[in-house]
Amino acid sequence: MRHLLPVLLLLALWLGCDSPAPAPAAADTPAPEAVTVRVATYNIENWRDHFESWRRREERPTEEAAQEALRQERYQNDEDNWEIAQVLLDPEFAPDIILFQEGAAQAEIEQFNAQWLGGAYETIRVFASNDDRGQTIGIMMKPGFRLMEVEEAYHQMPDPQDLNPRSDFLFARGPAFALVEAPGGMRFWVGTNHQKSKGGGNDAAMTRWRNAEAAATRQIMKELIARGPGELVFLGDVNDELGIQAFELEGGGDVVGTLIGPPEEGFVLATRGLSEQGQVSFLGYWNQTYRSLIDHVVLSPALADRAGEAVVYDTAWARVASDHLPVYVDIRLQASNAAGEAVGAED
Repeated sequence: MRHLLPVLLLLALWLGCDSPAPAPAAADTPAPEAVTVRVATYNIENWRDHFESWRRREERPTEEAAQEALRQERYQNDEDNWEIAQVLLDPEFAPDIILFQEGAAQAEIEQFNAQWLGGAYETIRVFASNDDRGQTIGIMMKPGFRLMEVEEAYHQMPDPQDLNPRSDFLFARGPAFALVEAPGGMRFWVGTNHQKSKGGGNDAAMTRWRNAEAAATRQIMKELIARGPGELVFLGDVNDELGIQAFELEGGGDVVGTLIGPPEEGFVLATRGLSEQGQVSFLGYWNQTYRSLIDHVVLSPALADRAGEAVVYDTAWARVASDHLPVYVDIRLQASNAAGEAVGAED
């Protein structure tokens, strides 16, 4: 029997060669996870002014009156920034991505994030702008979100109709757009702008200027989603209410309607319901005439059915911190396998 063992082993091997190898067990492919992202717009009233004492942090005045003035300035700046932090850190709000207007310089917002938010936001980017008063627009994103690409040169778009009396450029400030990668790999565009306000003597000429800004912004959005990805959300202070107000009949029509465009283009005004309900995002200082919804959210067709209702975040702290209330929307994103290198804040 001992001599038959090698023969039996060879026979078994020969028979095995004719038999197909067993197929490996199919790996279970998990279904892509859905990611819900909260994106907000927030015009923080005169935020740039809340850093005066920080800019003067190296000063050591010798006169007692100057020392007291600096202490008072520091106290006021700290109080203002602390109030803003109470808004952004509220767990009922706490946006993953926030687009801001009337911001400060890059280093100042980074300092605010470190001191008052405990580093809650990992990526901070102040965008290029035409504003000459130090009012910036920008983005802050929580950990896990990556800035893949920035398109911010639109502020240099020419003004062939000479609508902007300040310069040869069309836009008063922005706009700017960023390609963002969310946790899980889904990429989408987010953009913001601070359109020309109605302050300082709104008239038909100023309305035509604001309308031209809105039309140019819609064209930019169309070009970006044509390039891809098709998911895009625009949030900002467009300084106009839905519908026809003063000077719009002679100034090119409804500015918000111009921003959205005709129905066949598919852009959706996520804040339409807020407008129709009479909600406000701008508190208008002491004058209730100007209290209205002028901070809006626009979705591209690809996101039209993947967003919740836009919300005005209205709390006691929000009413103290700024003359604008934040407006946010929750967007449901389907994860993908996209990968790439992120853009640094300094690029």
